[in-house]
Amino acid sequence: MRKRVTESGNLPTRKSAWNTSTISLRDGALAAREITTRRLAVRTKQVPAFFPRCRGQTLVEFSLVFILLLIVAWIPADFGLAFYTGQLVQNAAREGARIAAVDPDLPSQTGSCTLPCAGHSAHSVLGATAARLSSALTPGAAITVVYPVGGGSCNQMVRVQVVGNYRFFFYRVLALFGATVNPVVSISRTTEMRWEHQPGCIAVGTGGGN
Repeated sequence: MRKRVTESGNLPTRKSAWNTSTISLRDGALAAREITTRRLAVRTKQVPAFFPRCRGQTLVEFSLVFILLLIVAWIPADFGLAFYTGQLVQNAAREGARIAAVDPDLPSQTGSCTLPCAGHSAHSVLGATAARLSSALTPGAAITVVYPVGGGSCNQMVRVQVVGNYRFFFYRVLALFGATVNPVVSISRTTEMRWEHQPGCIAVGTGGGN
């Protein structure tokens, strides 16, 4: 008779071998996960010590570059605003001369004033001219109304002159860096028109007729 082996623990079976390999793989996966977790923890600990310095450096660089970009962008705007101020002064002088040319009380409205011409009404020549100016762009502008202009007793002209100053922002920035540049530019505009409430000069000629 064959001798039956009763102690099965001495001989490895397929099921026990499979369980052993599964446990080995599981242990390897857990070890790899633990290593990855430790690496992430190390990186996480290093982030707070590195990024605050980067944020401070970025803030300083942005501040310097933003100031330079702001100055460069303001240069064409500054010159454009100066051109607009010149057109505004010219329009005020033209409108003031047009109002003076049709005003029947013009001889009593001559004179001068300084912006904002508070002592003159909005219906007067000086007040209407001042209303078309900007106190922010041309502070303290001088308005002058002169009548009559030139000699003669007919076709007399009325003159309206506006003189103001514009301050360049870009020139003031250059002055901060030591440049000797005058930021104030004088703007003067003059308009002359014929006063309508006067007789015109009629040339009388001699000639023969039948």
